[in-house]
Amino acid sequence: MSKKGEKKTAKALSAPRSVHISRKTNTWTVRTKAGAYKRTDSVSIGIVLRDYIKLATTLKEAKKMLREGEVTINGVARKDYQYGVGLFDIIAIAKQEVAYRVLFDTKRRVIISELKNKSNEKLSRVEYKRTTKKGIQITTNDGRTFINDKANVGDSVQIKVPENKIEAVLAAKAGAIVYITKGTHCAGTGKIKEIVPGSVNRKKLVKIEKDGKDFETTMESVFVVGDKDIVLGDLKNL
Repeated sequence: MSKKGEKKTAKALSAPRSVHISRKTNTWTVRTKAGAYKRTDSVSIGIVLRDYIKLATTLKEAKKMLREGEVTINGVARKDYQYGVGLFDIIAIAKQEVAYRVLFDTKRRVIISELKNKSNEKLSRVEYKRTTKKGIQITTNDGRTFINDKANVGDSVQIKVPENKIEAVLAAKAGAIVYITKGTHCAGTGKIKEIVPGSVNRKKLVKIEKDGKDFETTMESVFVVGDKDIVLGDLKNL
């Protein structure tokens, strides 16, 4: 008989690098469902509850928490244990009165940082921009779409959740504070000194100042998080 439906499990040894788990303790792990993020940039909420923040000791307990609507992601209750969370998502468990933000570590693995103060601010990066009948439409890295003619590709938008409303546009320009998402300096912050235009054979580059030293990286490897001050307060200590 042929297989029906998508796979719900994956070998722990072959799990994406973003999933920070013990790969030799268990043979199987949860397969992150395709969605707003690539599997290589996200981790399933079931794994987060059981292995990251340990509010559930088994996957069965994690599924029960989700089924009862205890867990919200960006202000929306999610019940699918395979649902993937990615960079800057907000995970809140009202019953436990705790909230977390999704970040990367220095090896670009997904980590969960506890929020000391409740936040409803979500940052997304503009990936595409096109003209539609309704106006200029932008698409962000987490699959959101907005009609907005002020944001350009590479800029970030500060979104109020769960209303899904743009509060501010953070331009990728000299002086902007960026969170680095790839390479040697991954998970650190720096300030843009200069943006070097790309060409047919070369991607757009960004010169960044970090801890008194300068380095270059590609535009797609940085995420604007503020101008003179970092917008999200919980990122100030990165």
